[in-house]
Amino acid sequence: MCGIAGFCQFKPGLPLKMKHLEAMTDEIRHRGPDDKGYYQKGPVGLAMTRLSIVDIGGGGQPMSNERGTVWVVFNGEIYNHLELRKPLEEAGHRFTTHSDTEVLVHAYEEYGDNFVSKLRGMFAFALWDETFQKLLLARDQVGVKPLYYTTADGSLVFGSEVKPILSVEGLPRRVDSKQILTLMTLQYVPTPDTLFKGIRKLPAGHTLVCQSGKILIKPFWQLPRPTQTPDDGPSAGQEKMWVEELQGRFFAGVKEQLMSDVPLGAFLSGGLDSSLVVAAMTRQTGKPVKTYSVGFENERDFNELQYAQKVSRVLKSQHREIMVNAKMLNDLIPKLVKYQDDPVIDPAVLPTFVVSLFARQEVKVVLTGEGADELFGGYRRYSYDQLSGRVKLVPGWMKALVPFLTRRMKDPYQQAWHALNKGDLVKRHMAWSRLCLEETLEGLAGERLLYEMEHSKVEESLERIFEGAEPYGFDNLNLMLYMDLKTWLPDDLLSKVDRMSMAASLEARVPYLDHRLVEFAFSLPSSMKLRGRTGKYILKKAAAKYLPGEIINRRKMGFGVPLASWFRKELKPLLMDTLHSEQFQKRGYFNKAKTEEVLQEHMAGKKDHHLLLYGLLLVELWHRRFMDE
Repeated sequence: MCGIAGFCQFKPGLPLKMKHLEAMTDEIRHRGPDDKGYYQKGPVGLAMTRLSIVDIGGGGQPMSNERGTVWVVFNGEIYNHLELRKPLEEAGHRFTTHSDTEVLVHAYEEYGDNFVSKLRGMFAFALWDETFQKLLLARDQVGVKPLYYTTADGSLVFGSEVKPILSVEGLPRRVDSKQILTLMTLQYVPTPDTLFKGIRKLPAGHTLVCQSGKILIKPFWQLPRPTQTPDDGPSAGQEKMWVEELQGRFFAGVKEQLMSDVPLGAFLSGGLDSSLVVAAMTRQTGKPVKTYSVGFENERDFNELQYAQKVSRVLKSQHREIMVNAKMLNDLIPKLVKYQDDPVIDPAVLPTFVVSLFARQEVKVVLTGEGADELFGGYRRYSYDQLSGRVKLVPGWMKALVPFLTRRMKDPYQQAWHALNKGDLVKRHMAWSRLCLEETLEGLAGERLLYEMEHSKVEESLERIFEGAEPYGFDNLNLMLYMDLKTWLPDDLLSKVDRMSMAASLEARVPYLDHRLVEFAFSLPSSMKLRGRTGKYILKKAAAKYLPGEIINRRKMGFGVPLASWFRKELKPLLMDTLHSEQFQKRGYFNKAKTEEVLQEHMAGKKDHHLLLYGLLLVELWHRRFMDE
């Protein structure tokens, strides 16, 4: 696992030199504290910081072929590197290390740009072909590893995070106000955009080729089109076959991801997803797994520790726990903004960092349960959305009464009603994902956001994804899962896990997101994922052999953080000082009077605005860290 950065000058412009590469690596030192390396020749510069996981002694980067004409810097893991290595050796390629990185240069020599489609793993890399003066960037199929880039003054500049790009002198640093609106709507900024005008994310499953002054971005992986027959309900034999296939694919994927020359463990929440990961690890190794959980002091409603402890006892893991309190977050919230140059409004970044730092005391690698909900229909909104057809049949006069009836309800219920009343799936997808109710954000908007509301559409990026799904012929559920696969998963969840684990110099692997398992999940009919109101139906069937029913069937909690009560007490000074500051009020994003109204409603306990308040806090702290300095 590493951090990568670099540049390619295809026209005279920015005077990019070795000192720029050194400055870039300084910004991502946390991603790889074990080593660093550089390559700079002619128009290209490559840099990396290394977290040594595989071939600790021989895996230094940048790495080249025998003749020194192909160079690569690489972040991630190629799980099938030994499988790829054998035919390359038979074809005459000479390996000098046991590192998975070296497979990249030889596979490129043998197969050309298409070699990327042969890779299984999580990866972002930059490969330079000196002979053809070509730079190739690539990001893994699902977007587990990040990769950012920008073009300016005849140069392409890239990095694992935005910070190395910002370190380059002469590159403009401007806020994209439209994406502030997007962030405050969806809680994340969908690919390819960021909050920085001109800095973009390379989409998952895509390559970028820079050659002869031209840039070409294209996909190397897409979901295969499903071939299943209409979902009339599988037979008992068909269902059994699919369950066994899921077990086989998942356990094989976990086995591959145990590849490591350093100690590894797992995050264990006590939910189905992470528990099944630990069960698979235990079966594959025949040894106790090191597991790590996080809880909240004096916050019973937010703690899942009792379930994690139960799973640990059943699977005999070496289990450790850490407790988070408000004082820790009071110190962490401002500090962690440093690692959130592409921020997500997800308070779970805070305990994720704490448990990552905690686990890093003993291991360098953890396996996690991210991705299962998006593949197998684990969120409640998937079952709720099935009611949208029935809502259309409700008479208009009756619908008119609902806002009055739901006015005093908690936001999730108001949000559900707003979502179910939207006419098409894109609008419902936005409504399910919203940071706050639409009218709340409209009232909160200051001059800059009001301008963006009048001149731009947040849903444009979602509409493009929706249109791209048309050839698949998905039903409603699979279309929702596809939308989450392309947005919420890479741009929120995976971004959060990558940033917070790497901030602690810890590698996090996600076995549910092996792209072969992703393809299998999308080949299944909806009834194997959502059965009545039971989500993750097939995963629960597959887990029954390995986990107690209490864990498999318990209600999903999600990774909540008790910010609502802490904002009223321990975190109140931080919140008030920030939102009452002259800096916040002068930016023009938010209306001063409405902001104060939201604050007072929350402090008085009239409404729970904790997520919205966290968003306002994060946007202001982001500006101070990346725009004011």
